[in-house]
Amino acid sequence: MKVTFTQIDTACIRIDIGGFVILTDPAFDKAGSTYVSGSGRNLNKTGDPALHPDQLGPVDLVLLSHDQHFDNLDKSGREFSRTVPRVISTVEARQRMEQNNVVGLGEWASISLDTPLVPGLKITATPARHGTTDALHEAMGHVLGFVIQWEGQEKGVLYISGDTVLFDGVYEVGRRFQVDTAVLHVGNAGFTEIMGQEHLTFNTAEAIEAAKALRVRKFIPTHMEGWTHFRESAEYTESQARQAGLGPELVALTPGVPTLVEI
Repeated sequence: MKVTFTQIDTACIRIDIGGFVILTDPAFDKAGSTYVSGSGRNLNKTGDPALHPDQLGPVDLVLLSHDQHFDNLDKSGREFSRTVPRVISTVEARQRMEQNNVVGLGEWASISLDTPLVPGLKITATPARHGTTDALHEAMGHVLGFVIQWEGQEKGVLYISGDTVLFDGVYEVGRRFQVDTAVLHVGNAGFTEIMGQEHLTFNTAEAIEAAKALRVRKFIPTHMEGWTHFRESAEYTESQARQAGLGPELVALTPGVPTLVEI
């Protein structure tokens, strides 16, 4: 099936699967916005969204990896999430967001969606670890990735990592599923002055290792631009992926420009 990916902001991507539209991690606030994290640190947004909600057309589903961090669900994104038929996220997000349209899933739980546009559409929640140390993982809170399946996927599923570092849960996705296309949250997010080289999301080396371990046919990096706590750029990640031999697999999204992938 032809699937169109449009990068909007941070990890916010519009995914059109045969006319069924999914939005990941909604973020639409303007550059210059500042937020206070749970630890009291300022988070500074440096990039504008490529599209605004009124330019998206109808959205059928939001896949929200987690609700507790502004770079994955900002103020405008939270408002937008109230307008869609269904949001799938963590159990904690369902409890905190207090919206009737939120469904919370635990790891490896699945939900089937009845739509004539995509027969057999099913979403499975996958593990994520939002930090390289136990302390970071605990402080950052619960995060999910997602596997998206539908009838006729001869070459494998669509996997969205969510905010995670490389750990056994990512390898387990590959043991349980044949992955065709992987959308990986990169950026090497973190604060060097207090964390050193510990990080909160894939760094480029980990993303390359994950793509190879999952034996993906297509690798789509995201979550690399728009915030001061991202320490590796899209240009760096893409160049390193090509040097590592992933050039044929790499799908580099241009913000606001739909990119077609056959899955």
